Amino acid sequence: MRILVTCHAGFIGFHVAKVLLREGHAVHGLDFLNDYYDVNLKHRRLAQLQDQHGFCKTHAYLEDHEGLLALFERFRPEKVPPSMRWKRQSASQRSAS
Repeated sequence: MRILVTCHAGFIGFHVAKVLLREGHAVHGLDFLNDYYDVNLKHRRLAQLQDQHGFCKTHAYLEDHEGLLALFERFRPEKVPPSMRWKRQSASQRSAS
């Protein structure tokens, strides 16, 4: 099965992609590799995934609608598992909750 995994260099996306690849699925990772936390760690995770048969990636924002449409046309994922959603809030809004 062709599966699109968002944020594949993050903790959850990386582990989801590893399991799916181990099960024999074709995985296309989508990540911008932002600096929300250690980018070097993300690159090390990405290096591990790139060595796996069936893995390819796109470096892009989820907000890039045209890029996403092009990715869906090219890869034609059969499944996009739900990913963690981080609501963009100001620091004061996060600390108040």
